Amino acid sequence: MPQITRKYPGKSAGEIYTKVDEVMERIAQKLSLDYQKDGGSKTGKVSKMGVSGAYSVRDEEVVVDLKFPMLIPGSMRQKVQEDIEKKLDGLFP
Repeated sequence: MPQITRKYPGKSAGEIYTKVDEVMERIAQKLSLDYQKDGGSKTGKVSKMGVSGAYSVRDEEVVVDLKFPMLIPGSMRQKVQEDIEKKLDGLFP
């Protein structure tokens, strides 16, 4: 299960969560994913047909865990992971 971690020095958990939530909301709408979030614990998850991703935010950091069914080709897994990494890298320009 791939895990993506990004650190944002000087950013609070609230600042990071707000940005990550916006990105996840857009991804969920675009790909018709089920998106559940918990602002209190600053976590969220998306899922659809066995593909799932969950994130948690702490001060200066976000961690995203991805889970794919065995039937998903490696190239598609790679594309999804790279897309998420790119979006996380652009959170705070």
